[in-house]
Amino acid sequence: MRAAVLHEARDLRIEDVPEPSPGPGEVLVRPRFAGLCGSDLHFWEGGLRGVVQDPLILGHEFSAEVVEVGPGVDDPAIRPGALASVEPMWTCGQCAPCRRGTYNFCRNMVWHGLSPKGGGMSALTVVRASMVHVLPESLTAVQGALVEPISVAHHAVSKARVPVGGSALVLGAGPIGIAVFLDLRARGVERIVVSEPSPDRRAAIAHLATLTGGGADLVLDPAAVDVPAAVRELTGGEGVDASIDAAGVEPAFHAAIAATRPGGRAVTVAVYMKPVTFHPMAAFLGGVDIVASCAYCNDFPAVIDGLVNGSYPLDGWVRPIPLEGVAAGFAALERGTELKLLVDVQGP
Repeated sequence: MRAAVLHEARDLRIEDVPEPSPGPGEVLVRPRFAGLCGSDLHFWEGGLRGVVQDPLILGHEFSAEVVEVGPGVDDPAIRPGALASVEPMWTCGQCAPCRRGTYNFCRNMVWHGLSPKGGGMSALTVVRASMVHVLPESLTAVQGALVEPISVAHHAVSKARVPVGGSALVLGAGPIGIAVFLDLRARGVERIVVSEPSPDRRAAIAHLATLTGGGADLVLDPAAVDVPAAVRELTGGEGVDASIDAAGVEPAFHAAIAATRPGGRAVTVAVYMKPVTFHPMAAFLGGVDIVASCAYCNDFPAVIDGLVNGSYPLDGWVRPIPLEGVAAGFAALERGTELKLLVDVQGP
């Protein structure tokens, strides 16, 4: 069967690999669409990074059609032909975080699509039944592939605790930042400021703001304006209730703290590839809580409901590409010329 296999940095090949079969409690699925994620991009740029020794089948954000269930899978919804979104965490269920219900911190976590378990950029793959979220008939395979990244944003917004009618700053308007903006809007946050240096991404977020009714209060270019000062001016000198950093660069980290009101929250959901220099007094003087948001935990059902209700429009930021175009897609993401690319795994 065909799969997108990463051998080394920038060495991604579409090649034949053995077909898997489901074991007890597992499900054989046929991936339909798989997103190219920032984590995938880091692997494409830097190689296997010691995570695995052998070539890696990519794809952890994906929708799939159920093909076959293994022994012991008795959920009637998980049946051949059902369309599902896959939550790509293989967790142990035994460690302290798992016992507490915070399985996103599992000490023995294995990620589907970033491990020897296989990935969603293949003709077939095997996952646990507990990882399969069957989608309502009103949703498409494209929407199903976006449940995972939108769940990252949903988890971050939940941690931000912005009240209905409140205010927020989103730093970075890549796919996660866009999803954060849409999730904030769906929860009734009225004043949303977005900071993004790319003009194309600023245009995309402005378009989505119009689609979701009312538009963002301000879409800023951080290279041209002082973002915290602009936020304070908008909020009468107070600052926003929460800032959510989806940029992953040091200036965004500092801007998030500086733009947040006293007693508010600065949430970082970005994957930082480099450390930042931080003086604790920056948060101390305003009593700003600095909160990290890692992945998701029980967020898939709410995001699926939001997709059904139209809370996450895809217009202007999502584009499909063929499986053979994965390497070119990574190159485009590296150049910053694309937003969200979805691989049509079963396409021609």
